[in-house]
Amino acid sequence: MQQSIKGLALALILLTSGLGWYSNAAATNADRAQAMQQLAGSMLKDIGQTTWIKEGKGPHIIYIFFDPNCPFCHRLYVNTRAWIKQGKVQLRWIPVGILTTTSAGKAAAILGAKNPLAAFYQNENHYAQGGGIEEDIPTAAVEKQLKANAALLARTGFGAVPIMLFRGNDGTPIIVQGSPPGNKLVTILKYVK
Repeated sequence: MQQSIKGLALALILLTSGLGWYSNAAATNADRAQAMQQLAGSMLKDIGQTTWIKEGKGPHIIYIFFDPNCPFCHRLYVNTRAWIKQGKVQLRWIPVGILTTTSAGKAAAILGAKNPLAAFYQNENHYAQGGGIEEDIPTAAVEKQLKANAALLARTGFGAVPIMLFRGNDGTPIIVQGSPPGNKLVTILKYVK
């Protein structure tokens, strides 16, 4: 099983290569995997500083940083529907407002809603129409939550979302940038603790 997680970690490095996070061309894939694993472990240690929207009741937990205006985040949302319906995963969506001028207001509307999960669904289920949630001016509490979410995201150095963060089934911390295609997502989800 240890080899499987190491293989997955190396595959994830290749999936995220070229994104500007790790620029030392002389570094080996193993060095990159170790650096990514250390980053993921550090972020998981501090994940309690963020505010997320819990979706699903599955035993396997994945944290996902997303922007309400991000097409790749939306694609990841769509591609995880079957896993949620089957009760296989629990997704913890962490909103940030980084992509467009309306992103922060939409993220604030989602976090500040009486039912954040319903607001999240409204945005995602009406995404094709430009997002189904209207911008909101954040309260001081919501603004503080969004800043904490953005601060932890900034530690990745990726500058883009979605970012998935989870522990592998052997406890290895793993971080994935981007929205993997369906077949790669299925492989990744099989390794989530």
